[in-house]
Amino acid sequence: MKVFFPQFFLMLCLSFSAMASELVLTEEEQNFIASHPVIKVAMMPDFTPFSYKSGAGLVGFEHDLLALISEKTGLRFETRTDKWTSIYNAFKNKEVDMISSISYKEYREPFTLFTSPYYNIPIMIFVKDDFGEYKGLQSLEGKKVGVLKDVFYIEELKKAGDLNLVYYDSYDALTKDLVFGKIDALMQNLPNINHLIKKYLYTNITLASELSLPNTKREDLRFGIQPELPLLSSIVQKTLSAMTRQEKAALSDKWIGSIKEYVGGHILLNKNEIAYVNTNRIKYCINPKGLPFEGLNEKGEHIGMSADYYQLFSQMLSAKFELVSTDSWSQSLEYIQQRRCDMLALGMETPERKSYLNFTSSYLEVPLVVATRVDVPFINHILDLEGEKIGIIRGDAFVDILRNRYPSLELVEVDDINEGLDKVKDGQLFGFIDTLASIGYEFQSQYFGELKIAGKINEKLKLSIAVRNDDETLLAVLQKAVNNITNELHRKILNKWIPIKYEKGIDYKLIWEIVLVALLIVLLLMYWNTKVTKANRLLKQAQKDIEEKNIALERLALTDNLTGLFNRRKLEELLQVELDRKERFERDFCLSILDIDYFKQVNDTFGHQTGDSVLVEVSELLVSSLRKTDYVGRYGGEEFIIIFPESNLDAVTVLLDALRVKIADHGFAEVGSLSASFGFTLSQSGDSIETIIARADEALYRAKEGGRNRVEVQL
Repeated sequence: MKVFFPQFFLMLCLSFSAMASELVLTEEEQNFIASHPVIKVAMMPDFTPFSYKSGAGLVGFEHDLLALISEKTGLRFETRTDKWTSIYNAFKNKEVDMISSISYKEYREPFTLFTSPYYNIPIMIFVKDDFGEYKGLQSLEGKKVGVLKDVFYIEELKKAGDLNLVYYDSYDALTKDLVFGKIDALMQNLPNINHLIKKYLYTNITLASELSLPNTKREDLRFGIQPELPLLSSIVQKTLSAMTRQEKAALSDKWIGSIKEYVGGHILLNKNEIAYVNTNRIKYCINPKGLPFEGLNEKGEHIGMSADYYQLFSQMLSAKFELVSTDSWSQSLEYIQQRRCDMLALGMETPERKSYLNFTSSYLEVPLVVATRVDVPFINHILDLEGEKIGIIRGDAFVDILRNRYPSLELVEVDDINEGLDKVKDGQLFGFIDTLASIGYEFQSQYFGELKIAGKINEKLKLSIAVRNDDETLLAVLQKAVNNITNELHRKILNKWIPIKYEKGIDYKLIWEIVLVALLIVLLLMYWNTKVTKANRLLKQAQKDIEEKNIALERLALTDNLTGLFNRRKLEELLQVELDRKERFERDFCLSILDIDYFKQVNDTFGHQTGDSVLVEVSELLVSSLRKTDYVGRYGGEEFIIIFPESNLDAVTVLLDALRVKIADHGFAEVGSLSASFGFTLSQSGDSIETIIARADEALYRAKEGGRNRVEVQL
């Protein structure tokens, strides 16, 4: 199944007027509201995301819209839900006062007063993945095409060609019959079918094209009202017109699509998960004295790495998080056991905690170190601490782990890191075990010249999100968030809060002071210095290896593994830079999307290895043909994007046509001749990444429809 990119959802645009007007009701309209305490509205139960079942009730865009109308006017709405054919007939038979999701058609005017549209949705044609090439409605002549009964464009569809129309009562049955080959194609709006594909994990449905008929291009969603109730029609229309931009944006952001956009990509949530994050305020607890991981500032505000992660989760999921204040880490653990908070952003999984918590996969690993006074020799192994009192924070996950693995250690629990380090400084403890990040953070502001990091412990702190074990939905949502945190986002948070470096070394000033006291101590220190030098050499080599691997990882994060071109994330980053330059300096640029024609046939005929070779050859042709200032990358599958900074339409048209000819004339190993189709556009004021890609994609679609091996432009 082909992936439905988020730009399709961006084609769904609100049709409210740009400017809201003040809501002023006449005395007659106010009397109508007073005399009609309940308005009966017919709605669908399977029209995601506008009206659909979630848990025990109905939710969706239209339900919130009705609630807003009720709040502004005092009208009360009573809903009747059923499949479209049933509610449509109920409205025609005057069994209800209103109907939602109805589209304007002239033949409906005798029995309907229409409001202006509150949303427009593209109507799409879906086929099975073995359908073959779709070349417009003529490809469906003589084939079985599924449609919903009483759909508003049915008359235009009957006139469009020799189609064998098959009628359905529900979206589920319509989609299922396409999956199992009982029909050859279906026509329906994008959100509904896309929702069912995700819900039932259908893998053999693909998007063929957008439906365009005479007088019908989009499904315009409106409220329909009985002609005998003109005052009701006037009240509802006035309320729609008086909605503010903020109210419109809030409805759209909350309900349109199950794809939530954020800086790292997108997260696919099912309808129950969407309803959960839209209706719940997620309470969380932290370690109030656990910086740099997490803590509270002087104002009692949450700061630290976990605060940045919570902000990231909020953006990724459009979720609302609420801090539950505690005095200590152990109290936070008590609170989550008592269900007074729902989650911990940073928690380590242990057998004891598994009795009341569930954990996502770990997303942060931090080494443990031991801090001592500066005159203590280097610690080679944790067993060097045998017989000494070693501090560790009460309730820490490693208390039981270290006690079980090293029973000879004398571990002393303390309330927080400052108490532990103070006791080391005063000689009450020999050492204190905590993470490199936590101890290093404290060393930046305190204990300078008094304490040092004397050694590293083999164990690592593996941190996950911990969720109370009676909330499986929240766990599933947060696991998706963890899966989508990019390495770049991790690095930004780590670099912000852990700027210190871990170095094992000897205080040379102390060495020279000791040299003046006794030659014997010098010899002993030289012995230790040899060990430390060797350790430092190994550490420096390890650091060098890590830096080299980080460079390689960063390169991999920005490039496509197969072709070596920029990947989608890097392309969008470069595109945002050009959009910013356009906005600030009025520097025009062009964007092109190209697609290898009939690439699926290459894979089916010659195999995916040959298909990969074709992609590499096309990539080499692109790189060798473009200017040094241009950017090119693989957007996905057989699609490539080219960004032409500081360019114009005429120059790019010539360049792309030459590139088209070059590809068409090239002899591909094993395959022979291939061609490519190009769509491109020029930047416009107010463009976003989504709008400019959508225009280029529309041009590419026309190039494909026009016979392929073409260059088309969309302005």
